[in-house]
Amino acid sequence: MTGDELERVSGIRDVSSLYRNFDGEDVVIRPASGDRKAFRIEVMLEGDKAVFPATAPVEEGDLLERNDPRGGVIEYAIARYDFVKAPMSHFEDQWDATLVRKGRVARSFAQPQIVVHGGTNQFSIGDHNKMKQFNGAGSRELLEALDEAERSIPCDDLSSDQVEAVQDAIADVRSVASSDAKPSTMKRAIYGMSGVVDEVADSSKAGAKDGVKSWAAATTAAILSHVVGLSQY
Repeated sequence: MTGDELERVSGIRDVSSLYRNFDGEDVVIRPASGDRKAFRIEVMLEGDKAVFPATAPVEEGDLLERNDPRGGVIEYAIARYDFVKAPMSHFEDQWDATLVRKGRVARSFAQPQIVVHGGTNQFSIGDHNKMKQFNGAGSRELLEALDEAERSIPCDDLSSDQVEAVQDAIADVRSVASSDAKPSTMKRAIYGMSGVVDEVADSSKAGAKDGVKSWAAATTAAILSHVVGLSQY
């Protein structure tokens, strides 16, 4: 491997007897946190779901990059990352990822380093994510995402306490985003809100509601996407 190539880690067909005879797809994972490197991995990918081996170093909020045959890449946010225990001893454990499409980007697939320029929200993502600036457009986009998350809360399917918990979490992130907070403070607030949304979606009252699950997945992906580019400090 050269300095111009991403590391490849063991993919789903390398370790899974269940999927060994299926066709996988090469993707790139670009971590949301700056202390982890981007890498290539083969997964089972269909629709908004991806299956990873149990050892894959992936977390909620990471970006999945897929090659677009028309040129460029398609980016997805990993909104949920659920561990699945193998039902029988001769199969292997796995992680099931729920993806939310972010859009098509004009760049080369598996590009080792990505530098985004323009406006006041400038950052570099790839092998070493370091925040250069987060204000202006970046803050506005996060505040808009928070407004949309609050407007779309499925109140009819949640208890009043659950609605209040989500609103409080949104308010916490909004307060941090409106201030000159450190990236580490911003990340804690965003991850805290993500945890509240996941807890509400997994509750006994809301767990069987498809509308709640869809809202939670979309909200989590939209909010966690703003972690990309924030430094670890």
